[in-house]
Amino acid sequence: MVVASLDLKLVQLLRHAMQGAPGAAGTTITPANRIEPRPVVHPAPHIEPRPTIHPAPHFEDRLVYHPNRIEPSLAISAPTDPELPRTAKSPIQPPWKILPWQNPPPPQPELKIVFKPPDLLVKGTIFDVFV
Repeated sequence: MVVASLDLKLVQLLRHAMQGAPGAAGTTITPANRIEPRPVVHPAPHIEPRPTIHPAPHFEDRLVYHPNRIEPSLAISAPTDPELPRTAKSPIQPPWKILPWQNPPPPQPELKIVFKPPDLLVKGTIFDVFV
């Protein structure tokens, strides 16, 4: 009899717990809101080719050498106008126009010899030993 009363009490407690709080008859238990991760979209990879640049060709004039022709930009022309002043020659001759035997060497500088007697009183005496 004790076991039957305990079983009855257990069933009553379970029904009471399933009904909800006391005084809230007829309420149903619903699960709490569920927090789910953000939806992630994985699109299919789309690989495009590398961009290529096709510039228009640019052709420069090639340098042509004519040994018999003097270029006007390289030609040295004398002034034709008599009113233009002529440049005076420099009094200094370039070194390659003077021969070595025409240009005397510069004089040798004088050697200065400074004679100072040794300071034996401060340094001590010096013994010269010749064996």
